[in-house]
Amino acid sequence: MASVRIENRAQLIYLLTESAELEHGILCCYLFASMSLKDSVDEGISPEQLKAVRRWRELIREISLQEMLHLASVCNLLTAVGGAPQLRRPNLPVSPRAYPESFKLRLFPFCMEAIDQFVAIEQPTSLLPPPPPEESMKLGKLSDIFSTEREYKSQGQLYGGVEDGLKYLAQKYGEDRLFVGPPGAQTADRYFNLPDLIPIRDLDSALKTLKVIVEQGEGASADVPDSHYRKFLRIRDEYQAFLDEDEYFEPARPVLRNPYAIRPTDLATESDINIIEDPLSIDVSSLFDGCYELMVQMLGRLFVHAEESEADLRGLADTTAQMMTDVLLPLGNALTTLPAGPSHPGKNAGPSFRLSRGASIPTHRDAAWTIFGERLNELAAYARFLRAEEGSPAAALAQVGEALSGFAARFG
Repeated sequence: MASVRIENRAQLIYLLTESAELEHGILCCYLFASMSLKDSVDEGISPEQLKAVRRWRELIREISLQEMLHLASVCNLLTAVGGAPQLRRPNLPVSPRAYPESFKLRLFPFCMEAIDQFVAIEQPTSLLPPPPPEESMKLGKLSDIFSTEREYKSQGQLYGGVEDGLKYLAQKYGEDRLFVGPPGAQTADRYFNLPDLIPIRDLDSALKTLKVIVEQGEGASADVPDSHYRKFLRIRDEYQAFLDEDEYFEPARPVLRNPYAIRPTDLATESDINIIEDPLSIDVSSLFDGCYELMVQMLGRLFVHAEESEADLRGLADTTAQMMTDVLLPLGNALTTLPAGPSHPGKNAGPSFRLSRGASIPTHRDAAWTIFGERLNELAAYARFLRAEEGSPAAALAQVGEALSGFAARFG
């Protein structure tokens, strides 16, 4: 069934790197939708609708936390087989050539189209139509020494191919030679409240990790009630029931799709992005992107640690977790209440989760600490500056500025 063939370590690292990019991009899509949801009856929804909207937000954020586990687990797998953790990814929406056809990742506010996208992303492999006979008979080229087939149509097919590849390479090389990365270099559950985040030591622990990723996402079968697939189906059914009662029900703010304050340089086309024009919204968007990029760099340092003490690693883990809850979530929510600009009447801005070319991981511990502390102080000062601007989301910016200053003190 798997449409992925892995016959050497380079192919395995290639597919795991692509898996990490996908998990990261999917995570951003889910967070964007959750940040767009309304939070008060003053935004034109009834108390009953608001109760459902808040439940949907919490459910999507719960799923997002598990996507973070999947990203960390794939990074552990990469480290275990001799690769490097992958925290970079293409900016969204992704190029049609970035991934197979099934994975058109876009930043949509919460709407039926967004939920349909999420259901498709998490669709169980068992529900996919069988491949035509000529495709199932197709063999990879014997000269395919570098890359590999990428004709998977679901995450289950991708990870099924990775599983087959791990089993084959464990026989080809021997487990000791396949899992050459030291377990101590991986990120464990003691740094995050993620009980299923385990160090990869051998084939057995690698297969357990893949099982968790697949079962939490699409489920071991299409009927698993707690899978992401089933949770999104329940949200869609409940959402449709509200629409049947009130065709004008809008659970989300009128947020732009794929909004950007600065045009990304890595998109194949600019036709699918929307440029924010309101000056204050541009500044708040830039602050969000700066904080998000720094959090990614900190996570990268945590995943590739070499010189850090145990206290250093716990500090990095705590800071990145708090960056999400105390900085990105309130800042992203506030951004979806701000105007997009004159070319987008009636539309609001939103977070782009933009990564620049500068989103590299500092190589050495002391340099990393200096850069992190410096950048946190700069972002805190910028938040304080924006707070004084007329029409700014002052409460959110005050919370963000205070949190960033506190984080900066940890790296002083």
